[in-house]
Amino acid sequence: MEITTRRLSKDELALVRQVADVVWPETFLEILSPEQVAYMMEMMYAPAVMAKEFDEGVAFHGVFDAARPIGYFTMGPYAGKAETMKLHKCYLLSEYHGKGIGSRMLQEAMALAATAGYKHLRLNVNRNNHKAIKAYVRNGFQTVETVDNPIGNGFYMNDYVMEVDVPKSV
Repeated sequence: MEITTRRLSKDELALVRQVADVVWPETFLEILSPEQVAYMMEMMYAPAVMAKEFDEGVAFHGVFDAARPIGYFTMGPYAGKAETMKLHKCYLLSEYHGKGIGSRMLQEAMALAATAGYKHLRLNVNRNNHKAIKAYVRNGFQTVETVDNPIGNGFYMNDYVMEVDVPKSV
């Protein structure tokens, strides 16, 4: 296993969708309806949506086992909180769970936030995604808020907002 992480170019955003097409059904079909999963996939992973986010400064990072894409995380400024960076997405193929790779991804996101001068890293996680919540807590995140965000079509994202202080940049 040769795990590497790197920032993706705009031309590589399809790699994110490729992994999301596998990860999302595995992660969310026990939590959300198939209709909501399909709706959210298009809302967040349509090529035009990802290209717009990229152009707005969201950084897309791919995680690879040799040349195979196995995960991704995206991050950018958090609206209204100058000292906080937002971890928008963080997903890893289930066959790679339990190997410390998810923690490495979170540690890398924290380091990138610190290097960019941020003091906090914040994320939203579905309140029923217990496996992810445990991983975030294990990596120092704490719940700071509970939110129910309407996303259209009568669907909601019922999330915990979690945050961690990032280490000071050296």
